[in-house]
Amino acid sequence: MALCLLLVWIAVLSTHTYSASPVPDSVVNDSAAARLARPSVNQYAWHEQERTLFVCIGVATWEGTEYDADGKTDLKQINPDKFDANQLCAAAQSFGAKQILLVCKHVGGFCLWPTATTPYHIGNTPWKNGKGNMVKEVADACRRHGLKMGVYLYPDDTRYAGGIGRSGRTDDPAKQQEWNQLFIKQWEEVLTLCGPDLVNEIWLDGGCVIDIDPTIKRLAPKAVLFGGKQREVLRWVGNEQGIAPDANWNSLNQSDITKGDGAAGASNPDGDLWAPMECDTTLYDHNWFWNSGNEAKRKSLDHLMNIYVKSAGNGSLLLLNATPNTTGAIPAGDMQRYAEFGAAIDKNFGHPVGMTRAPVTGATAECDLAGPKTINCADLWEDYQLGHRIRAYVIEGRVDGRWAKLGEGTAVGRRKLLFFPTITVDRLRVRVTKSVGTPVIRLLQAHQVDESLVGALRLPISQGCPAKASTSHSAPYAPEFLVDGYSQSRWGTTDGDKDPWVELDLGRPRKFANASLSELADRVKKFRIEYRNDSNEDWKTAHEGTTVGGSWNADFDRVTARFVRVHVLEYDGPGVTFWEWKLFDRADAFETVGRWLADKGSSIDLSLAINEAAWYELKLVDSNNKPVRVKSAKLFFDGSPAEPACLGGVGTDTLRINRTQAIGPGASSKLFVIPSAKAPDHGKILLRPVP
Repeated sequence: MALCLLLVWIAVLSTHTYSASPVPDSVVNDSAAARLARPSVNQYAWHEQERTLFVCIGVATWEGTEYDADGKTDLKQINPDKFDANQLCAAAQSFGAKQILLVCKHVGGFCLWPTATTPYHIGNTPWKNGKGNMVKEVADACRRHGLKMGVYLYPDDTRYAGGIGRSGRTDDPAKQQEWNQLFIKQWEEVLTLCGPDLVNEIWLDGGCVIDIDPTIKRLAPKAVLFGGKQREVLRWVGNEQGIAPDANWNSLNQSDITKGDGAAGASNPDGDLWAPMECDTTLYDHNWFWNSGNEAKRKSLDHLMNIYVKSAGNGSLLLLNATPNTTGAIPAGDMQRYAEFGAAIDKNFGHPVGMTRAPVTGATAECDLAGPKTINCADLWEDYQLGHRIRAYVIEGRVDGRWAKLGEGTAVGRRKLLFFPTITVDRLRVRVTKSVGTPVIRLLQAHQVDESLVGALRLPISQGCPAKASTSHSAPYAPEFLVDGYSQSRWGTTDGDKDPWVELDLGRPRKFANASLSELADRVKKFRIEYRNDSNEDWKTAHEGTTVGGSWNADFDRVTARFVRVHVLEYDGPGVTFWEWKLFDRADAFETVGRWLADKGSSIDLSLAINEAAWYELKLVDSNNKPVRVKSAKLFFDGSPAEPACLGGVGTDTLRINRTQAIGPGASSKLFVIPSAKAPDHGKILLRPVP
């Protein structure tokens, strides 16, 4: 996107050095961060593209399947006479992609270019009377349109290996060397067609035991390897939903890259190898190749925006598929959806309300919005050329001269989009609360995005939390899959579990006032959302419900707790299974922090509820939830009387408490309050943080 290009202020770097930068050398060479892995020149160039178009067309298109596993398709039926590589480029550029990754050969071994390595190629089809060459046409079009190119060659061939996923191994070991030479020859042919200046990415789907590294170095020196093991590698994110982890670290230990698909879960900000993750996903949910029925599965614009935020917005690169039909053309509805997607990205993130103007060295960066502006998204970029220096941060907005916390996180990397309820502020800032060496904030932007986007993409506080359960059916249905952010994974009990429950550890007392659940089968008849702050406490009830079904959601009074569980009290069938469990807070929600009695002073311990430095609103209500005026009140922080400015509103029905002191171990907040009501009146004391 144009904004991205505008903001790329670094021109040249070497594998582990940093050059041509406004950042002081003392910061670049900070010894405290010297051990961190950093991206190579090629990895950085690849990552900065942010979006790529994946193109899948092959004999599976004509067969109406996802795989051509036998290599025996009748090539006479293949005649994509409306194929136009310029259309592929138009599709890519319409949603801001900077590269086309072409599947030049899929699992059946059919090649999209005339090759001397097999008769199973495009030159033996009626297309262009056998003179067609899709690889060359795409390469030439990419050059004309200023796009880079990626190349996918499946490492197996049905003549040498039965089935798929052989990683280049032949069934007959005596034929391994023969196939090695043919596969290397295929790479030589394709990369020669493309040219050494064009190819940014090499795809080895499922890995490869054949050593193509010398060929890649010679013919595609700027390329990074997807599925490689040693040099300038990329990693699969571990799903085909286009979703990166919320805490997306680009580095891991060298020893873990050999885990294949498992490497996606081996991220480590202190690892010794830089290997960023790529998020691949389909336009048709879930099919990579066109057939007459798949167009009905085209993802909605809302779905694509969700994917964008959870891939590019989590510091990864989005690889979105396109699949031409049997005429060779991308369907008109697909082209329209790509254009709508690009327009939505630009509308929401291409026109920031405000931004920092240069990289900021140090723990704090502020963005002046030139007056009060309404925002609901912070867009934070780290100078990741220096490695993952930022380890924790807080986003704050200034309201009426005071700073209010809007959100927090850990990993930043290339980019992190963080959403919060709409608020009017005149400044936005990030404070890095934990780092390795001196952090460098490349960019901070403020956005006002569509409210529907904020609601759909605000991360639940439950996502990724440690989970345990009464029972688990088997390893694929472990409790952590209930909060992994992936809609196709789930938790399930063993059959006959007499008291099913699943519990989360939120890590510290967190506020929540909304929950959602989705159930595989309509078995649950009664359940509770329960909470506590210590394993020795009895469980308290936040909400009690009946059926769950495909989509259950409920608001309730805010609670502050570290531990929370879904406790199923009644169900039908062999066991219970849930797809996803999400917990959110609500800005307007109050929590009950105590009770008052008329004509008596009430001492209220607010230490648990006031767990962050912020402004709080406290109300007294009677048994009918009507406001009650506060006659007098005294506030204590950490055992000492609070400054007078920290307590306001005495004499009204609403107190304002400003907890300015840091919240740490042993911190306490207590209130002594006398209501104006007369005996025998009584009621509740309610509290909520306010922006």
